[in-house]
Amino acid sequence: MQQPIVIDANEIITCPDCGHEFALSKGIASHTIERYESAYSEKLTADEEQRAIEMRKQVEKQAAKQYSSKLEALQEQLESSQAKQEKLQGQLEKAAKQAAEEARKETLGETLLLQETLKAKEEKLAHFQAQELTLRKDKQALLEDKREMELTLQRQLDAARDQIVAEQTEAFRLKEAEYQQKFANAQKVNDTLKRQLSQGSQQLQGEVLELELEQTLREAFPIDGIEEVKKGKRGADVIQNVMTMTGTKCGAIIWEAKRAENWSNGWIQKLKDDQVAIGAEIPVLVSTVLPDASKQAFVQHEGIWVVRPSAVKPMAEILRTILLESQKQRAANTGKNQKIEALYDYLCSPQFGQKLRSVVDSYEAMKYDLDKEKAAMHRLWKKRESQLERITVNVVSLCGEMQGLAHDALPQLDFIAPFPDDLEPEANDKESIDA
Repeated sequence: MQQPIVIDANEIITCPDCGHEFALSKGIASHTIERYESAYSEKLTADEEQRAIEMRKQVEKQAAKQYSSKLEALQEQLESSQAKQEKLQGQLEKAAKQAAEEARKETLGETLLLQETLKAKEEKLAHFQAQELTLRKDKQALLEDKREMELTLQRQLDAARDQIVAEQTEAFRLKEAEYQQKFANAQKVNDTLKRQLSQGSQQLQGEVLELELEQTLREAFPIDGIEEVKKGKRGADVIQNVMTMTGTKCGAIIWEAKRAENWSNGWIQKLKDDQVAIGAEIPVLVSTVLPDASKQAFVQHEGIWVVRPSAVKPMAEILRTILLESQKQRAANTGKNQKIEALYDYLCSPQFGQKLRSVVDSYEAMKYDLDKEKAAMHRLWKKRESQLERITVNVVSLCGEMQGLAHDALPQLDFIAPFPDDLEPEANDKESIDA
């Protein structure tokens, strides 16, 4: 059975190996002091109470013993001499007082010594408690600082990751779709690829913009009916039937996508004719170029909304809100004048202006990034075009040199870069069909 002992923390001990002397408190870890602190306090309190009781009994016993011995001596003197009774009586009283005084002094000295010892131990205990409290506060402060630092680092990491993802997604979203469409035709013969590169890819770019427009509307408004107008069929590119959550049709928005270098006023009249033929409430023209070379994200030209591709989603939300509000007004009002007034009030409301302003702000922020991307993509396209031209020239030169060395031994290479007169009728027909 282990028995704890009480040792003064300032006790000097000597290392048995090196002979170095140091205080006991420096050789005991703080967690050891914490473990035995409660046991030490209880042991110290019990020892102090037991010591006080024993000291009190010892002092009383010693005082009684001294007083009894002196009293017996005086009593013997009193019995031996009755003549000196009065004198002895005085001496007896004096001795009694002196014995009592000495006993009181001895008791007082022992009590003071005991109090000083108790006070010293209480001071040591208070010192240890103060050290423990300081250590616990420092530990708690370190834990809080660590948690705060981890939280700050995680927030910064999340913000940086979200910013990078948003920038990369916005930068390559439209270009990725265009690349996929271009790379799908990269396996054609070199002559067809050169002809496509020389003629440009305006039609392909237009198809990419149409697909991007349709995908954006489907993702942003899943409850609406998004209809794609097939190629060769007269009409706009995309028809958006605005629906409520209950399935009620509120109206139609027709979208026409144009991706060109110069503006054409013929687009406006065609879109108006498509609006009349379909019976849509709102026509929108999505174009990479705006009338009068406007730098705005959207303008209203001859009663038609003309917006840039980057502003399609916010403009669709605004126009969709107009149709939803119009449907609410139609359900609440029955008069034509009331409907017109409600729609006019909404178009003149601060909310509508704020939404349009938010579109402009978004466009201005995106245009800077788009200009940088456009310059980088043109540089990359020119690089790829030069590489393809070098490959084509090298292949044709290599085939010519091989045929020159082999004379007529390699007729299978005649199809590479042939003269127009050497093409067979079947080849001409097939090339016409491919074109």
